[in-house]
Amino acid sequence: MAKALTLTTLAAALLVLLACCPCRVRGDESPDVTASLVSFLTALAGDDGGQTAIRLGWNASISPCVPGNKISLWGKTVHCFDAGGNNGHIKRIDLDVQGLNGTIDAALLCAAPALRVVNLYNNSLRGGLPEGISACSGLTQLIVSGNQLSGNLPPSVAQLKSLQVIEVSRNNFSGELPGDLSKHGLVRFLANDNHFSGTIPDFNLSNIHGLSFDVSNNNLTGSIPKNATRFGQERFWPNAAGICGGPLFAPCPAPPSSPSEADDGDGKEDDKDKDKKRTVRKIVMYLGYVLLGAAVLAFVLYRICFKKKRSKLGLKSKPGRGRSVYDSSRLTTATTTTSATTPSKTPAYSLPTSGEHSAAADAGGAPAASLVLLHRSGTASITSNAAAAAAKELRFEDLLKFPAELLGRGRFGSSYKVVVPGGTALAVKRVKDAAVDEEEFRRRMERVGLAKHPAVLPPLAFYCAMQEKLVVYEFQSNGSLAKLLHGSIENSQGPLDWPARLHIAAKVADGMAFMHTMLRGGGAASNFSSGEKAAADGPIAHGNLKASNVLFTAGMDPCISEYGITAPPSAGRDSAAAFRADVYAFGVLLLELLTGKATSVQGDGAELARWVTSVIREEWTAEVFDRALLAGSGAGSTEQRMVRLLQVAMRCVDASAGSAPPPTMREVASMINSIRDEDDRSFSLEA
Repeated sequence: MAKALTLTTLAAALLVLLACCPCRVRGDESPDVTASLVSFLTALAGDDGGQTAIRLGWNASISPCVPGNKISLWGKTVHCFDAGGNNGHIKRIDLDVQGLNGTIDAALLCAAPALRVVNLYNNSLRGGLPEGISACSGLTQLIVSGNQLSGNLPPSVAQLKSLQVIEVSRNNFSGELPGDLSKHGLVRFLANDNHFSGTIPDFNLSNIHGLSFDVSNNNLTGSIPKNATRFGQERFWPNAAGICGGPLFAPCPAPPSSPSEADDGDGKEDDKDKDKKRTVRKIVMYLGYVLLGAAVLAFVLYRICFKKKRSKLGLKSKPGRGRSVYDSSRLTTATTTTSATTPSKTPAYSLPTSGEHSAAADAGGAPAASLVLLHRSGTASITSNAAAAAAKELRFEDLLKFPAELLGRGRFGSSYKVVVPGGTALAVKRVKDAAVDEEEFRRRMERVGLAKHPAVLPPLAFYCAMQEKLVVYEFQSNGSLAKLLHGSIENSQGPLDWPARLHIAAKVADGMAFMHTMLRGGGAASNFSSGEKAAADGPIAHGNLKASNVLFTAGMDPCISEYGITAPPSAGRDSAAAFRADVYAFGVLLLELLTGKATSVQGDGAELARWVTSVIREEWTAEVFDRALLAGSGAGSTEQRMVRLLQVAMRCVDASAGSAPPPTMREVASMINSIRDEDDRSFSLEA
């Protein structure tokens, strides 16, 4: 009996000791690893005394991973392996958008033996990327974009043999890109908006998608990598003037010839070879003189003929009014030079016109510009009274003479900012090679002007005759959605949060749905007076919906610009296809809002849609969303609504065989407004 009591007493004592002992929670990461990682986070936070570690739940006395569970005990910023040889070890660290302003200590970070992904996106980290990062031998993704890191990108990065993703964009890195990076099978390399110099390594681009490679906004020179055409010029420009490689840039100069192999044994070149080289040099020199003289003579003859033609037409520029639109030799030369060297942002001096005015004069009539009438359409509440008054007094001849700043070029023409007397700014779209005839274009612009919707920017005036088509709008000084989403690093506005993007999506969807259903089922007819209904003879498609055509009013509300300029006739056989194309384009717009990624300038967004589809297929849906969007998303319910909006976008862009017909814009608008209403209710409950 006494022995039994003794055993009972010992067991109770052991239980008391276990209860009082500060033991670690079971896991496979050692105490040295957990202590090292907490110190790493403290260094990232700028030695804040461990406050950031406490806020994020990083605790050195608790092992972050439990075998068989990928959810970490340290919270959402840490993810664990839940199977395989690394079961119970840390897989990835996500510290994006956490307000960190310290430095990176690679020795502390690389203590985690199985670490695969390090994400420090969009903080304010200082210092450089240390050489010791190569000790994280298992890294597959290294993301440090959007910080204030400087110095060289260490060559030791190339020693990470498993590395597939490198993102160092929007920092202050300088020096050369490590050449050995080209030996890796990278799937993403983003190094734009830094100060890198030297040449671009000859990357193997076969595994990199078009949106996953960018070295623009640096000081790089030399040849671009092989097979880089599909990425587009914007992924390499701007850079140093010496960047080359067709067809995106000028061909690279040929390498210098090797030393002559015609030397004899004692190093003296044969006299005959020397004579031949001297003869060839003389021939080339004399030929150059001849060509130069011919070029000068041709230029002189051209100027003489041009002056005679100008004097015959009586189209000399008036002093004090800026450069005339008809001074085409100077304007064309300046424009061509600019576009050949850099993407054009240089202001023009007046609106260029087609050759129809000169043709009319040659036919024996008066200059065509004096015969043009500028037709005017209705305006909506979105347009200011000053702009409407300026358009009312506008004459076509004066419009061509006002100073004009080039805003941008696209597939269907160019846009200009024109400031009229009195200071009112107007935007003028010059339509290039419009497929519709004059009468159809005139009727369409009148209908668009009559369709008053707060999300559709109405034309103030338009002109069409033969090949010349101009449309005048009020200038929107807050820019476009493309600039707000993908603007330069100097953009003073912060990233768009989820409520703002959902608001933009809903407003644009409402405007498109309204225009797609004008006078169908009576939905939009109430917005017209009885006299206007006769002119509005049915719905029309946009024809070129994209982020750069979604502008922001003075109150930062989105409005759709350039509506109907390039769409096919509403009564033609292609009208149904045009409405489907609008739905597809809107789907691409939703993908841009959700991913934060831009489409190519001349593309239709198919590349972005394919990338999103491939990521979703791999069940990595969270990888699709813009990190800035996720950082501000808050509760998990918000991320669910983001997924629902992504599903709407994929329905719009799904063109695979056997897929369901795409929804109409009215159906799309209804789905998005349902998501928005749910988001508003959730916000009210949280408040």
